[in-house]
Amino acid sequence: MDHKINTSVLAKHLSMDYVLKNFCATSTYMKYLDIRFIKENNSYISVLPYKSNLIGNPDLKVLHGGITVALLEFTAMAQILYGNDNVTSTQGTNLSDNEVDQSKAKVIDINVEYLRPGFAQDSFAIARIVRTGRRFAWLHVEAWQEGYKEIFAQASVHFSLRSK
Repeated sequence: MDHKINTSVLAKHLSMDYVLKNFCATSTYMKYLDIRFIKENNSYISVLPYKSNLIGNPDLKVLHGGITVALLEFTAMAQILYGNDNVTSTQGTNLSDNEVDQSKAKVIDINVEYLRPGFAQDSFAIARIVRTGRRFAWLHVEAWQEGYKEIFAQASVHFSLRSK
């Protein structure tokens, strides 16, 4: 991805009106994690605020792997549901024309690569739509903490899509 993101810019946006918090009102897990979303152009950057209960190994003070997967998956979900205004599918139609229904966009496969430990600090993630069709979508997601170039996890996520 060629996004140049400054974490100080992210901190500034956390208090702005266009921050999406808990886009999926039925997800108690998302509420528990307190994941927030920031819209940047046609992408959504997710912010996972650090909390001590997210630590998986207290000796090393690193994030639990399941927390990392949740961050990556929720980021991909936000991108496929809300960040597809200008994305063209492989058939040449605008993905937003299909009106992807949140209840009908299902993760069918996620492959996570843990590149280095996620430490006890705020984490960020961004997704990029790699390919879409009428029934399936493939996204690439990257997570980082201090600097965008120091990615600690990435994932390929495949969705099954249904139109309304």
